[in-house]
Amino acid sequence: MIRRWASIGARRLSDALFAVMPTIPYARPETRACGGLAVEARDLTAGPSPDAPDAFGRISFEIPCGCRAALIGPNGSGKSTLLRVLAGLAPRRTGEIRVAGEAPRLGRRRVAYLAQRPRLTDPFPLRLRRLVQMGTYAHHGWFEECRHGEETVDRALAQLALTELADRPVGSLSGGQLQRGLIARAVVQGAEVLLLDEPFAALDRASRDVIEAFLFEQGHGFTVLMATHDPADLPRFDRLLELRAGALTTRLACDGHDHRHA
Repeated sequence: MIRRWASIGARRLSDALFAVMPTIPYARPETRACGGLAVEARDLTAGPSPDAPDAFGRISFEIPCGCRAALIGPNGSGKSTLLRVLAGLAPRRTGEIRVAGEAPRLGRRRVAYLAQRPRLTDPFPLRLRRLVQMGTYAHHGWFEECRHGEETVDRALAQLALTELADRPVGSLSGGQLQRGLIARAVVQGAEVLLLDEPFAALDRASRDVIEAFLFEQGHGFTVLMATHDPADLPRFDRLLELRAGALTTRLACDGHDHRHA
């Protein structure tokens, strides 16, 4: 009898939890508009791993809202580490950071990070449309079935020239197609700050052209911080941040929403 009542109680508790969880948002709502600076760092120090030396020491910089900024520097200068810290994927050792008005943390709607070489398990049965639709999860509760967002998904797929590939398994996509899919997912998510770690590395020309047009020519209001090694990319940016020998230098000016891409 005790076991029976315990079983009934456990089932009711489980049912109650699964009834409540969809009402709890996966990502905390962020409704405040950009207040002038999309990224602000003061006296920032971090390393690539907990036991590694500092990649850079006490650097300070700002990126206005709507600015396209390039992050340059030699291999090993700390570019990837800096992007991961801003994305909330790695801890800082000293200093203060604000990204889209808040300290970095995981699960933010307004910030999207793309690694240099995104990896997905090849056999995983995930199609491109579903990958892009995952961007809507930030607007749902835990375990809530995704019932809207199709128009947004279709629009993002079209913007990144992926409509004809929507039903392809992600394991069959080229590196450039997958990178475009992840950017489309960030669009569906509603990200305002894009942290991109060398997104053009090893891309085919067609994918590179699509991503460049999306980031620089279509009038989107994103703030972009993109690590790059290619000098040919630099004229497109409003601001250059150079990491070298543990120090950061800011070049060029950017007037926020009034710059050339707005």
